[in-house]
Amino acid sequence: MEWPVVLTAKFEEKFLAVPSEALVYTMKGDQKYFPVYDNAGKLLPNFIFVANIESKDPQQIISGNEKVVRPRLADAEFFFNTDRKKRLEDNLPRLETVLFQQQLGTLRDKTDRIQALAGWIAEQIGADVNHATRAGLLSKCDLMTNMVFEFTDTQA
Repeated sequence: MEWPVVLTAKFEEKFLAVPSEALVYTMKGDQKYFPVYDNAGKLLPNFIFVANIESKDPQQIISGNEKVVRPRLADAEFFFNTDRKKRLEDNLPRLETVLFQQQLGTLRDKTDRIQALAGWIAEQIGADVNHATRAGLLSKCDLMTNMVFEFTDTQA
């Protein structure tokens, strides 16, 4: 960059309803924007970017970057809202369609093993077996969501 210029832009506050991991992934990964946080570490509806020219009208550059980030954040919002329309458990049957490893079966087979192991460990340490087995059951269901498919860093 010959003339790096740091500018601040904003996005609609409604997007803050989407998990911050997806928003940050979109800003940093796709656009090389820097998210802005408050003192408590909460994501704010702003981002910082570096332009490669000094403009007589920086607002035009800011506006252009805001127009670029909006549809990407709208996609994240869409995937998040689509996934929320069904329970995480509803993804269990789809785990049967994904091969984990030839000798170890599908992701559903792996989930069953995790569930059994979680229950056994909970029993050994005096933890709630029902909570542990439920967590084991749901442990791979997120892999079948739109959010994880589109934003792999949101996995788990």
